[in-house]
Amino acid sequence: MSWPLRILHATDFSPASRPAFARAVEFGKQPRTKLFVLHVMMPPSPFLGSRLPSSYLELEAGAERDAARRMAGMVTKARKAGVKNVLSKVVTGAPAEEIIRRARRWPAALIVMGTHGRSGLGRAFMGSVAERVLQGAACPVLTVRRR
Repeated sequence: MSWPLRILHATDFSPASRPAFARAVEFGKQPRTKLFVLHVMMPPSPFLGSRLPSSYLELEAGAERDAARRMAGMVTKARKAGVKNVLSKVVTGAPAEEIIRRARRWPAALIVMGTHGRSGLGRAFMGSVAERVLQGAACPVLTVRRR
């Protein structure tokens, strides 16, 4: 097969994402494979109103700079590990929906993401991004649990 295999790794920069990144990098080292590292930032709460306070805007800008710095570090780490084709993107939106949308648009052959392994009340309250991605993705999803 001559087309590249496209792997999308979704990260929230948490410790739960690290083993998934390592797995995505292993896949990315294979010939004719492209690795796309994606981070989704949450949009401001609608409860803040239409005019966001300047302090919030400063925090948001700082978070964007931090995300861009972290993504650059991940790209560097992947390249040092032997991934020849790697790119990254930071977007804003609902995480599960953006991961699914970006995987379809790219198009990804596989999504690799970590899971926090919440259960019970934590899962009911927080929801599970990984579960929503599993339900909505058009391609296979590999979830990697934190060791």
